[in-house]
Amino acid sequence: MLLEGIPGGAKWRYVWGSCLATVFFIQLFTGLLLVTAYSPGSSTAWASVYFIQYHMDFGWLIRGLHHFGSATMVILLALHMVQVVIAGAHLPPREVNWWLGLALLGLVLALSLTGYLLPWDQKGYWATRVATKIAGNLPVIGPSVSKFLVGGPEYGHHTLSRFYMLHVAVIPPLVIALIIAHVVIFRRHGVTAPKNAKGEGWFWPDQAFRDMVVGLVILGILFAVVLFPHGHAIETRAATDGVTAPAEGPGLWERIKHAGREGRGANLDAPADLSQPYPARPEWYFLSLFQLLKYFEGDQEIIGTVVIPGGIGMVLFILPLLGYRWMRPVGHVVGVLIVVGLLGAVIVLTYQAIKFDRGTSEEAILYQTELAKAEWAAQRAVGLADIGIPPAGPIELLRRDPKTRGEALFGQYCASCHAHGDNHADGDKPSDLKASDLEGFGSYEWIRGLLRNPGDAKYFGRTKLNRMAKWVKNDLSDLDEEEERDVDEIARWLAGHPDPESPEAKTETYQRGFTLFDDYACTECHLLGEGKASQTAPNLAGYGGADWIRGMLMAPGHRKRYGSSNEMPMFLDLEGPDADIVREWLADTETPHIQISDIERELIIRWLTGDSRPVYGGEAIPSSTTR
Repeated sequence: MLLEGIPGGAKWRYVWGSCLATVFFIQLFTGLLLVTAYSPGSSTAWASVYFIQYHMDFGWLIRGLHHFGSATMVILLALHMVQVVIAGAHLPPREVNWWLGLALLGLVLALSLTGYLLPWDQKGYWATRVATKIAGNLPVIGPSVSKFLVGGPEYGHHTLSRFYMLHVAVIPPLVIALIIAHVVIFRRHGVTAPKNAKGEGWFWPDQAFRDMVVGLVILGILFAVVLFPHGHAIETRAATDGVTAPAEGPGLWERIKHAGREGRGANLDAPADLSQPYPARPEWYFLSLFQLLKYFEGDQEIIGTVVIPGGIGMVLFILPLLGYRWMRPVGHVVGVLIVVGLLGAVIVLTYQAIKFDRGTSEEAILYQTELAKAEWAAQRAVGLADIGIPPAGPIELLRRDPKTRGEALFGQYCASCHAHGDNHADGDKPSDLKASDLEGFGSYEWIRGLLRNPGDAKYFGRTKLNRMAKWVKNDLSDLDEEEERDVDEIARWLAGHPDPESPEAKTETYQRGFTLFDDYACTECHLLGEGKASQTAPNLAGYGGADWIRGMLMAPGHRKRYGSSNEMPMFLDLEGPDADIVREWLADTETPHIQISDIERELIIRWLTGDSRPVYGGEAIPSSTTR
């Protein structure tokens, strides 16, 4: 090969084939390295990719080169195809090599499609659902192809296993075989030199030097793209609440080895979860097809998914047949017009798709909103994974995260009665709610507002618990400046969730708060822990803290909460491990109950209290047996 002659001498336009081979070998090499750490299972794939990206030495670089290398191959194939057609190298006697090139194009796109799913994240999962749906539109064989790819009626472990098998064991050997055949046939016919070419050059060193220079430029561009932050950074473990950062950051060498923690390399989205919506979009080189589908809806969808792509493939296949005998000049011109026009159409459709998604239409704004939520979820997921991934798999990272699930569960179980700022049940107006606004519940600001105006709609104005308004009117209606400061101090003391059983109860600050609490007649209605005095209002031991809220949710009619004045149902788990005990409790009360799992209840509690720790690992979750 090194001693092969080149009619007309070496040319820069001949480099694209060698560059494609170079990038493909980079893909092979990085793919083999990724296989050493990747685990192709629906409960392990995301975790293994997370490990590669954030913890494996230079894993971010290997994965980044592999990820962006696939896009590079698509670009180089397009350039190579244009160069071949302009040179007339697709015409006889080189028609077989053109057909081999088309087959290679299809296999490269198949590699991209199958590799897209392997991280088992939201982006790849939903994009693959769209792609397999399109495959299902093929006439006659569509349903069978779709079923084979999915591996059954639902997307899951079998889908991932099949895509992994295709991506690693089936398609690469086919690509290698076709590359060998492509090179063999190319060497038989040689380069397509201009008719007026003079002299002869050699592959070595003239063309080899040009191939090497362009190859190094492409490799340099690849490295530059990988070094640019595309992912979600986890600069320190303190990025996730509840974890203490080291006193000193990692050294330079450690930062380089694990630069994925700074967001470098390829992006990793949140773990795949069918129950969570996602603004699905294919990779950029499939956006033109995605845009094309917008023009064919309903029964016409098959035109955009099968007829037009199939027609384009057929036209590309027959282009060399226009080059026989007298048709050769016309066939050359037609080939250039078709390929350049096709490439132009792809660019225009891709631009339109991107422009629409960045536009100001209602649909575009909805997409941008959903995309922002997805980005936040991805950032949160990798931050939580830095603490540890639960045994049930990465899908539980966000499902057991108060920041992610707490608000939704509040809306499901609580928002029909309570507001949380602007968050209330769909269809309800704030005036329709029956209980207090829990935004900031238990904080100094919330308690201070309660002490000054308990009859406000934000507090007890919508309930029958208005006895406190009489106390405010009689005891707090006319305070001087010093007394106002005392009330502020009481609010601040209660916001610290005072507990007479805690070590803090012996401190001077605690005693000062309790003294003011007593001086302003709070103890006439409220107890603080155990006591013999009559209680006509909730016991305020630990008020506003997680334990107090947990007791309120599980037994709001208990004497330590609102007793006979209670209007709220109990939120208990009748399907958990303590179901028998819970049913015994219910037999002794007339208070209605709502089924909720211990985990869901805990997620709501942590969201209300601003506790961002996920509900797995560490200490046991307080269950229905906790009194």
